[in-house]
Amino acid sequence: MHNLNNNKYDVLIFDCDGIIFDTTHLKLKAFQETLSEFDTKHIEEFTNYFKENFGRSRYSHAKHFIENILNKSFQIDLYNNIIKDFSIRCEKIYDDAELCAGVIEILEKAKNKYKYVASGSDQSELRKVFENRDIGKYFMSVYGSPTEKNKLVKDICSEHKNKKILMIGDSEADLKASENSNINFLFISRYSVDKKMIELAKKGKFESAFDLKEIINCI
Repeated sequence: MHNLNNNKYDVLIFDCDGIIFDTTHLKLKAFQETLSEFDTKHIEEFTNYFKENFGRSRYSHAKHFIENILNKSFQIDLYNNIIKDFSIRCEKIYDDAELCAGVIEILEKAKNKYKYVASGSDQSELRKVFENRDIGKYFMSVYGSPTEKNKLVKDICSEHKNKKILMIGDSEADLKASENSNINFLFISRYSVDKKMIELAKKGKFESAFDLKEIINCI
């Protein structure tokens, strides 16, 4: 459960998938399709890994698949092919993706706060999507990979020293990024595929809410 105070935070940092866009399950399916030429057991192993590491970049995922699931030495051609195929699928996903429940309402409500996106998704791709979907106007900036999320969040925090900052996400990567920068974290469970995080939220290990509609009056 969340325990946010009205107007407590000066800066809000949003993850993208599962927070801004309802794309979490779509991206999982897209990666499965990208890897469809490989053995089923490898795809199943990657699926389990992906669900537990969703907030990381596609570059990290592709490298992990090659080295830790296929158990091969790094192959640049295979790596590039995976990244290229997945990126093409992602562009199509974002064109039609639904916005997550409550996102526009909370962005409007928090119009006088500093707002950023710090995502594991590709930065250039995200900035294009946010412009095309006319939601980039709500944010100071939209950040993504290949820069690691920990660094993205830390850099944002360094621009707002002595301000109260909240990270809003749906994965362990978001939690770790907030812990690394010593800022508060709010877990949104509605669109998450991270079962471990969902169970920890139920146990009250960190502040959580079902979706952004729940916290509109607390931001």
